Amino acid sequence: MKTASLTSKLSIIVLIAMLSVSCTKIDYVGKSYGPTSNVDIYFSFDDVKGSYEVMGHLTATAGTFVSSEKMQEKILEKAREKGADAVVILGLDHYVKGSGSSWTETTDTKDTGSGTRTTTTGSTSSNTEEMKEITAKFLKYTKEGK
Repeated sequence: MKTASLTSKLSIIVLIAMLSVSCTKIDYVGKSYGPTSNVDIYFSFDDVKGSYEVMGHLTATAGTFVSSEKMQEKILEKAREKGADAVVILGLDHYVKGSGSSWTETTDTKDTGSGTRTTTTGSTSSNTEEMKEITAKFLKYTKEGK
């Protein structure tokens, strides 16, 4: 019975960890206006026609198994919420977060009757998390703009 309980607790912990890693984290700093329903998306400031002001900066991060399209949807959702008229996607980067390793060693000494036998065993483990990051600027069109 203890094994089943331990297995279910472990499954819940793994599920929570996967959900927390799979989410897109949005960091936004800038101005807020009333919500908008339509947000234009650009990949270069050269493509933006008319006058505008940069109203904020955004960084979106997620694990590599979250699609870039899903991250883009979250960025546009935040842009509508903050009242942006347009988003300029500046770049997409991949990086490794939290790399580390550990070594465990166990030594066991036994008397064999004719002497002492010492056995040493060891193991190593390492973990890394691959991440991706999208940076963007939120724009608000000015009166002379679009």
